Amino acid sequence: MEDKEQTIISITDIIELKVKRELELQDYERQLNELQKKKYWLEKEIQMATFIIAAVRKEITTKDLVKEITKDQSLLDIYYQEDKTE
Repeated sequence: MEDKEQTIISITDIIELKVKRELELQDYERQLNELQKKKYWLEKEIQMATFIIAAVRKEITTKDLVKEITKDQSLLDIYYQEDKTE
């Protein structure tokens, strides 16, 4: 009988640990998502700076600069979507 009670306690411990780990995993997934967003925008800032540097070196007109910057509409869409969710 004592063996059965010990088995029940062990199963309970395992279940509690599983739930704890699932919550921990959810937290890490949230953090990872936040870090991926930050990484994405840092990469875009670097690309923008690189483009501006190249534009200045090649003396690209302001009109062409704006055209190139706004060419990637998906960046603007993503930006405005994030503004609405925050």
